Amino acid sequence: MSVAGGGIQMGRTWHCFFWCALALCADAQVGWAGQLISPSAAGRVGLTRAWYAQIGALRATGPIAHINLDGGTLLVQSTSGLLTALHPETGRTLWATQVGPPNRLSSEPAANEENVVVLNGSVLYVLDHKTGKILFERKLRAAPGAGPGVSETHAFVPMVSGVVEGYTLDPEKAAKAAPWVYKSAGRVLIPPMTTGQSVSWTTDKGYFYVASPNAKGIRFRLETRGAIDARPAYWTPNLYAGSTDGSLYAVNEATGKIVWRHSVGDAIYASPIAIEDRVFVVSEVSGMYCLDAKAGQVIWNAPGIRTFVSISPSRVYAVDQLGRLAVLDSRHGARLSSLTLEGISVKYANYQTDRIYLVSDTCVVQCLHETGLKSPVTYVPPPPPVEEDESDKPKRPVSKPPKAPVEPVDAAAEEAGNEAMPAEPDNAEAPADDDPFKEPGA
Repeated sequence: MSVAGGGIQMGRTWHCFFWCALALCADAQVGWAGQLISPSAAGRVGLTRAWYAQIGALRATGPIAHINLDGGTLLVQSTSGLLTALHPETGRTLWATQVGPPNRLSSEPAANEENVVVLNGSVLYVLDHKTGKILFERKLRAAPGAGPGVSETHAFVPMVSGVVEGYTLDPEKAAKAAPWVYKSAGRVLIPPMTTGQSVSWTTDKGYFYVASPNAKGIRFRLETRGAIDARPAYWTPNLYAGSTDGSLYAVNEATGKIVWRHSVGDAIYASPIAIEDRVFVVSEVSGMYCLDAKAGQVIWNAPGIRTFVSISPSRVYAVDQLGRLAVLDSRHGARLSSLTLEGISVKYANYQTDRIYLVSDTCVVQCLHETGLKSPVTYVPPPPPVEEDESDKPKRPVSKPPKAPVEPVDAAAEEAGNEAMPAEPDNAEAPADDDPFKEPGA
């Protein structure tokens, strides 16, 4: 009798456990679904939810820390180091790889057409872009200050001490090749930006450095009156950097000369966005400015905007001070409509296409786009103009003026202009063990 009673009691226990688990799953499903932008809500502001994808699980892999559209792939990085590659138009998972120990902090991923590069702790991991296979790893020589930047041949890793090191992406040379070394003044806490012609980075002392991506050294630097806390932007032929001194600087990539400088009146902490003939910059107080890329003049200002999200031919999408998706007219900056973003933790600033990528608290990535734009609108800076070879020009006879005394001139400074200053010889302000990616307790 007691055995039977125990069996009944055991059955009731499992019965209760089953329904409790079912209820928890139902609650989780309701919360998960509640953070998706519904088709009807998206439709009211002229958008379509193209796809959504669950990446890992909150308790198992941790929340999503970074999302980056790079090399034609949407890279999603969790706090535990799970790196997932998604097709940016369908949301299909291409591959998923655990990069490094899950108890160490991982950096924002960067990629080119062949490789994906991630820092886990103080170790550089290089993956195959197509398969996600880890090709090799390399221990860094010092403490990194931020994630890497990637060119066709090298990964550029910023160090807390102010040094940027360039590591080869060639697996056959990785073990023996010494990294290229670029020295700068101040701590480098923002990932470098690479173009086909340069690698550039900013420091907390207000310096903006531009160097050759082929180990030929620093070409020039720009000094501002405040820290530069955001990654620079690029659209041919200029680089754009915003400073906490309240100014946005447009610098010619080839010459290092300041093309224009525009003051917004208060600090700039967000990265500027350069697309075609316009530059978008968000200040701490005044909202978003749309500037003419050639002259730096204000086209329009949208108060209350906090983050750029994406742009289509007729609209600009941004996040306002209440966390809503604001839909702005691209010509005048007038607000057309708004969409509530409940439970959305990451709003990716997409300067490469018109697609809107959002990440929820429950590790769900979703993509929105304008209803009429089934194919993505892409934004790719044109190649810089090819310099004419002076040797091909016909030589003309030149009369020689009488010789006069010539004072010595710093040729490098003269070539770069007044804004081009020599790089600091060294910087050792920050301790080498000040590592934001260091294993806790190590």
